Amino acid sequence: MPEPRPQGHLLIGPPGSGKSTLTAILAPLLPARVISNDALREQLWGDPKVQGPWSELEPHLHGAIDSAVAHGDNVLVDATHAQLNWRQRLMHRSQGAGHIQWTGWWLQTPLDQCLVWNRSRQRSVPESVIHAMHCRLSSPPDRPELSEGFTSLIRLNPAGSHLNEEISRAIQAIHHRSP
Repeated sequence: MPEPRPQGHLLIGPPGSGKSTLTAILAPLLPARVISNDALREQLWGDPKVQGPWSELEPHLHGAIDSAVAHGDNVLVDATHAQLNWRQRLMHRSQGAGHIQWTGWWLQTPLDQCLVWNRSRQRSVPESVIHAMHCRLSSPPDRPELSEGFTSLIRLNPAGSHLNEEISRAIQAIHHRSP
C-alpha cells in the first residue's frame, strides 16, 4: 500500500477572522505542521509585526512547505491569502516540488466580528487593512473558488454557534478522501 501523499491546508481570511485560533484547533486534527507567515516574520526580522519585503519572506515560506512535504508531513499555512494570485503562487509553486492536494479553509467571519477580535488582540492590525481584505475576499476575482485548484473549499464562520460541528464534518470528509 503506497504512502499517503502530504496534504496542504490553506487558511484564507482577513486579520482578526480567527485564523490562528483555528490553526490551533486544526493542526492536531489533520495532523499538520503549522507554517505561519507571522512566525517567519519573527524569525527573519525579530518581530511578527514587521511587514518586510515579500520577496524576502516568500522563499522562506516555500522552503518551509517543501521541507515539511519532504518529511511526509501535511502542512497548514496560517496567513491571510486574501488575493487570488497569492494563493495560486503558493499552490502552484509547492505542486512543482511534489504534488500537494490543497484544501482551502475560508473563514467567513463577519466584518464587525473581525474588528472586535482585532481590537482585543495584543498585535492589532489597522482597521482599514481588515476592511480592504474582507471586501477583497467577498467578490471576484479574489473571492476563493474551488476552481483555483483546491481539492475542497471549506467555508467556516468562527463566530458561528456550530463551529465545532462544521470542523468535525470537514475533518471527516478530508480523512474519507485521503488515499
